[in-house]
Amino acid sequence: MVVTAPPPSPAYYFYPKANVYFDTVNKDYVFLAGDSKTWQSVKQIPAAMQVLMDKNVLIDSPAKPVWKDNERHKLIYSAVLYASPSDTQEVKPVTQVKEAPMEVKKEKKGLRKFFDKIFGGKKKDDADN
Repeated sequence: MVVTAPPPSPAYYFYPKANVYFDTVNKDYVFLAGDSKTWQSVKQIPAAMQVLMDKNVLIDSPAKPVWKDNERHKLIYSAVLYASPSDTQEVKPVTQVKEAPMEVKKEKKGLRKFFDKIFGGKKKDDADN
């Protein structure tokens, strides 16, 4: 009886900045064609894309085809690989200091002012006015 090893499970390196997948089993690059509607698989990618292939992430056991989840891959891995620590820190809103309203004292006039000068005015009257 001959025992054969199962075929290797597909795994892809994803380069979010270039939006390119590298198939580790078939050694192919998968990316959007010039029309941005169809995905193509090639052994060698254009030089313009090679410049963008810096950071990558390994996607183990992806959906078939791998590009089916491309929007999710771009969103997740772009943020993970290219975000700076300050991007994820909570920003505290600037609070404005509210000034207490100023008390406006009513100036007493006439007889009331005269009597307050003579008799010293009442505390209750001062609070009311």
